Amino acid sequence: MGARGPKPKPTALRVLNGNPSRRPLNDTEPRPIGEAAMPLHLTPEARDIWLTIVGSMPPGFYTAADEPLLTAFCEAAADHARATAALKDSPELVIEGKPNALLAIRNNAVRAMVPLATRLGLSPADRSGITCQGSGNSGNRWAALIGSARSSKG
Repeated sequence: MGARGPKPKPTALRVLNGNPSRRPLNDTEPRPIGEAAMPLHLTPEARDIWLTIVGSMPPGFYTAADEPLLTAFCEAAADHARATAALKDSPELVIEGKPNALLAIRNNAVRAMVPLATRLGLSPADRSGITCQGSGNSGNRWAALIGSARSSKG
């Protein structure tokens, strides 16, 4: 039987949020090291997706431990893009009484992408709980003011 309740937040995230639960922090939690490196076997489309994703996050956000998930997401996204492009050329949803195989490829790619995107922090909802040093509000004086007010309350 699996664990009950929501998945625990990583210790680093609890520290960044000020440990609101006041529970003891896990000092022995493993911390992945090393930057994520793009695998050589990625297709050209998947390489473009990798560069877009890694380039849109702060340096060091993805580590070597994230490579397999990131690789799987990029390949699934590339499969989705190729199937969608092929459907433009062959828009028939039913061919000889059977569903177009491109629909199955596209749907399977989406089924793979959604949980991977969540694990990788790719949607706005997934990123809402992540705080990074020097990200986001650097040019917004009001956000800086609110941030300093919050830090002085603690």
